[in-house]
Amino acid sequence: MRKNFDKLLIGLTGEYLVAGMMSLKGWVASLTLKNYPSVDIFGLNPETNQNINVQVKTLKNATNFPVGVMKSKREDIDQIINCSFVFVYIGKNDSIRYFIISRKDLIDLIIKTDDEYFFKPREKELKDYPIGISLKQIAEYENKWENLWKE
Repeated sequence: MRKNFDKLLIGLTGEYLVAGMMSLKGWVASLTLKNYPSVDIFGLNPETNQNINVQVKTLKNATNFPVGVMKSKREDIDQIINCSFVFVYIGKNDSIRYFIISRKDLIDLIIKTDDEYFFKPREKELKDYPIGISLKQIAEYENKWENLWKE
């Protein structure tokens, strides 16, 4: 039970951190109820009246973010990835890093990195697996908050 509770707290921490950063940048951010599928934060840009949905993925002391897509469901990626993502990395001494990636860029990155992983030479055939994105693969998106408003 403790491990699941810790995972829940890490996830909530990331959502609150992202909502706080959005608020600091002048956007209205509202956390969803936990039963809302594929969206953690509803956002509003009060200057443009643009609404967005945001998915937050948070890791502490790990480097591979799950994106919620199984290899067997990759053909449905356009329906599964339906908004921008913010990846929150909590490092040593609780340092915080944010990686903000638009829906389209994330889909392109998932396809590219999964193809690289899937087609690597190996002795055993791969079974179904969850697709992940490494910290290194999203490094260029660090603190790119403007990506929240892109398609």
